[in-house]
Amino acid sequence: MADLYEMLLVAELPADLPEAELAELRWHLGLGPEPDRFAIVTDGLPVVTADDEGEPLPEALWTVEHLPLLAGRGAADPRIGGALFSGLVRREGPRDANWALTSRQVLHPDDRDQLAQLLGWLRRRAVGHRGAPPCLTCHLRHHEDGPALKPVALDGAEPLMY
Repeated sequence: MADLYEMLLVAELPADLPEAELAELRWHLGLGPEPDRFAIVTDGLPVVTADDEGEPLPEALWTVEHLPLLAGRGAADPRIGGALFSGLVRREGPRDANWALTSRQVLHPDDRDQLAQLLGWLRRRAVGHRGAPPCLTCHLRHHEDGPALKPVALDGAEPLMY
């Protein structure tokens, strides 16, 4: 039986995100097409070494598989419960023009490296409301733990998934 983690992520991002980064973020959230280039999550990605029938491919045909990290929708695994979603909305206003992001997903420990890269990018980009500290929170819960989500250290450390 696979380990699963419930993840809840909330962030406020600046209105002037570079278009390439915004496109990749939308893709990771399941809100846009796969971008031509990747700048947020670039390391530790799975490599496809077999064809659709499971036959090994020559090394020259191996490809890096980019998968959106926070694109789940619908009912979560019953061990987690609830629904999966991701949203990114533009907050309009003369002093509040930011992007508001919220995502609830089910992740596997294999997603840890990609999640760490995404959280690192979010940490560097997060902004606060009218001079407040940057808004970025991430909480995880192992499917066998109680109902309380545990905060993830966002100081550059890897997400605690064990």
